[in-house]
Amino acid sequence: MRLHRQTILGLTGYLCIGTASVLIPSIMPSITSEYQAAGLSLAAIGLIFPARALGSIAGNLLAGVGSDRLGYGRMVWLAALLLAGSLALAGIAHPWLLFLAAFVVISATQGALGTGINALTADANPDGRARALNTLHGVYGIGAAVSPLIFGYLLQEGVAWRWMLGGTALLWLLYGLVSFLLQSSPTPQRERRPAQLLDLSMLASAPFLALFAIAFIYNGVAYSLLGWVALFMQESAGFSAFFSISLISIFYVALTAGRFVCAAISERVGYGATLLGLAVGITATYPLVVLSSSGLWVALGIFLTGLSLSGLFPTALAYGSRLYPTRSGAVAGTLNVSMTLGAMIPPVWTGVIAEWWSFQAALGVNYVMVMGLLGVTIYLYGMDK
Repeated sequence: MRLHRQTILGLTGYLCIGTASVLIPSIMPSITSEYQAAGLSLAAIGLIFPARALGSIAGNLLAGVGSDRLGYGRMVWLAALLLAGSLALAGIAHPWLLFLAAFVVISATQGALGTGINALTADANPDGRARALNTLHGVYGIGAAVSPLIFGYLLQEGVAWRWMLGGTALLWLLYGLVSFLLQSSPTPQRERRPAQLLDLSMLASAPFLALFAIAFIYNGVAYSLLGWVALFMQESAGFSAFFSISLISIFYVALTAGRFVCAAISERVGYGATLLGLAVGITATYPLVVLSSSGLWVALGIFLTGLSLSGLFPTALAYGSRLYPTRSGAVAGTLNVSMTLGAMIPPVWTGVIAEWWSFQAALGVNYVMVMGLLGVTIYLYGMDK
């Protein structure tokens, strides 16, 4: 990757996005406890996932237009400041509907940040997209791996979960102000392109449709697991709050390590082979999470699941940018929308099935998505061959 000023800001921003992305899974048991005491059902509380997803879709759709008009640099600091404000609002919002509305804005601004950074990185590294994007997402994984340990420790020490929203808001406020001071002009782009982000015509291409499916399945499996694992491990297995939240860190440690490995090998072995190898890995290791009952085996299954999911989205994004080399923004936005749908739909049915039946049953149903992932990666590997 080119370590110019904008790239360094992008890497720093993705480190912070990693922190923000695990905030809700880390404090989900506390949110659930507070709002269940107020009379809400588990299914109603699960609406937090589609609320965040709807905001993310809106942010992804608007990011391309905003980037073309404002420049990537301005988009970054503006979105960071809006994210800080919406996190602060969520921290003080006690009515459930206001709380959900705040998370719509949080996800919209995070989506705008993520799409802009991904598009810029892919566009700046045309000869090594998979390496650059896996490195970028590896940095994200570092923030996502360390942060749950911090959140878990603070919860164990009695710090209220709403203060954690405020602390994350302060982090983004500082990042936004630093970005504003450093970005005296819009981020340069190699070529000015039309401001379109979600391009449905791409889905008429079978390879791109397969990439769209990969993005959905990747986030569907990950969010269904991370969104509920801490709560259900506490309730069904009697794990402590700190150990339950530590499982999220275990996942992201594996995710981060896997992305740096993919960054090193994906250009040599090929994008299709990388995707297929990851799909085979998740097919073989995901049953450990579904079938295990002891803490050690659950932790091992979550680690191997994170390792197998690691390079799926960055490599799919690189594959799409190779298919459409002059439309990195449209590729990033469209695949981000698919990934957002994955964060929106499967976690809801996971919560509903878990409440009606069991958490293990819900994870077992999600194995159907894993088998679908294997099928589409076999197809893409054949295309590369």
